[in-house]
Amino acid sequence: MPVTPPSRARRLHQQTSPDRGIALITAARRNPYPFLSLGVFLVAVYLCLANLDYVSLWHDEAVAAVIGKNLLEQGDITTWDGRNLFVCLGTMTNEALRYMDSPVQAALSAAGYVLFGVNEVGARALHALAGALALVFFYLVLRQQLPNHPRLIFFIFLLAAWSAQLLLFFRQARYYAVTVLCMMAGFYLYERYWRTRSLWVMAALTLVAALAFLNHYGVGAATLLSIAAYHLCLRARQTTRRDWAAFFAGGLLVGALALSYLLFIGIIGATLSPSEMFNQGQPEYTGPVPVFLLGLAVMARNLVPIDWISWPVLLWFVVFLLLLRPDRWVRGEVAKPSIRPVGRPARQPPPTQNAAMALPLTGIGRLLLLAFLFAVFSVALSPQPYWTNPSLILRYHLPLLPLLLVIKGLFIEWLWRRSRLLSSVALATLLFSNLGAWPFNAWNLHTGRSLLGAEPFLLAREIHRPYRNAIGVTVDYLLRHAQQDDLLWVARDFGDRDTLQFYLGRRLKFCNMVAPDSQLARFLPQTLPPHLLYGQCRPDWIVFFGPLQKADQENWEANGYRLVARPDVYWYVTQRPGPWHAWEPLPPVDYPGVYIFAAPGKVAADKK
Repeated sequence: MPVTPPSRARRLHQQTSPDRGIALITAARRNPYPFLSLGVFLVAVYLCLANLDYVSLWHDEAVAAVIGKNLLEQGDITTWDGRNLFVCLGTMTNEALRYMDSPVQAALSAAGYVLFGVNEVGARALHALAGALALVFFYLVLRQQLPNHPRLIFFIFLLAAWSAQLLLFFRQARYYAVTVLCMMAGFYLYERYWRTRSLWVMAALTLVAALAFLNHYGVGAATLLSIAAYHLCLRARQTTRRDWAAFFAGGLLVGALALSYLLFIGIIGATLSPSEMFNQGQPEYTGPVPVFLLGLAVMARNLVPIDWISWPVLLWFVVFLLLLRPDRWVRGEVAKPSIRPVGRPARQPPPTQNAAMALPLTGIGRLLLLAFLFAVFSVALSPQPYWTNPSLILRYHLPLLPLLLVIKGLFIEWLWRRSRLLSSVALATLLFSNLGAWPFNAWNLHTGRSLLGAEPFLLAREIHRPYRNAIGVTVDYLLRHAQQDDLLWVARDFGDRDTLQFYLGRRLKFCNMVAPDSQLARFLPQTLPPHLLYGQCRPDWIVFFGPLQKADQENWEANGYRLVARPDVYWYVTQRPGPWHAWEPLPPVDYPGVYIFAAPGKVAADKK
């Protein structure tokens, strides 16, 4: 009886499936680093996305959260939702009560609400996904700039993907993750275009450039200017007319979009400059050093205490470069010296092996040049008064973090070629601790304690434990005891009112928010309720965050208010990233807390 031969598809499957598996195993044995990088990335994605609702939003996140909710409900980036007015940075509201700041962060939160609901997960999820995508593009950038060096790529990518500070910023409903994504994707697409001259790649680069600007005006402009300056520094002479035309067309489209949006939203033609919008109430700078140079000095000074640059590694890098011979500076690579008996001629390795043995200083130098250019432009465009609070400026330099980590990766690679044991110890030290900042390490702005610690482990522990905080306990109390449409006044506002508005805006009405003589008061239409202005209403509830003066308490009690709750929780948002962050809730002992006062007739709980 004749046997029916298997089909062609089945024969191909039988022939190729085992072969593919064997080929995959063989490739992993020969070059395990791409597979290890994939494992590192999966862990980073988990740390980005796990338990995004473990802690309440804080006041900067409230910008994207509240405006995103208004966008979802009303189709506009308005600060007025029909019940409450969002007045965070009140000078950033135009005559039509639209929020004048960059819209992308609010749009991402609005899209997150559609997918996950109006909660912390919805507000943060797409921002965290943008951070994970930024790591993908960073890996692609490393492969572009450091070909034939998979181990070095793995070291750098590991240090970036498991950076607790970077992941903590990615988990925020703010512009942070998208700024890193736009820098990495923009530079990758720029290099891709330069190698392929594909107009499709240029179109994608144009879209990323527009996203960068609409995500954050200052940081986005710094990103685009740094890539443009990078091109002028290295490739201006090799650029053809066709290339210039493509760059000009892309820049023209981005500029037209940016100009149209700035005109629509009112930034152009506003009565205040962007710096005045952010710096109202801050003293003007009168120091002898130019503001730009002061900004560069503040940035450089803060890189070491937070361990973006480990000073021993930086010192090694400087000495390493100074000891190079001039011809090796030109070639941009350093080969590992061979050790052979005297009198025996040296055997020349094959070209591929020689390329793998050389340290790719040219590729490393390109990435550091991009980092330097971005630092220059981001300092020049930053509107923040860093002369009064130097810690503010770090948020605007976040794309620097992965770029600067190439120095640490190069140090580990250099050490690996001399001693795998020492390099493993150094890698573990740099990866799982911030000892490279000692003794210049930063201090927590709440406690004054050192920020030294095993940050990746602290991050993993933190996101798996509920984070009790002042916003959460205040919201819980008012949801239990306040009635629908009660009036709430946040007497001392550090941005906490904005976050409370996200959680309580459908339950309570916020009052006494706008000074009658402020610019925002002149924009308010007559149809808005008068209780928005200072002194125009008697609130049902008063919430006070921070140290309460005895005179204020006596004044409110004289007007019939009672202190009904004082939760045992630290008053400020310790979950925000940067030097404010505490990896666990701070104990309320010896710290001022939260005070909740109720008007006569309101249901109250026992005092704590």
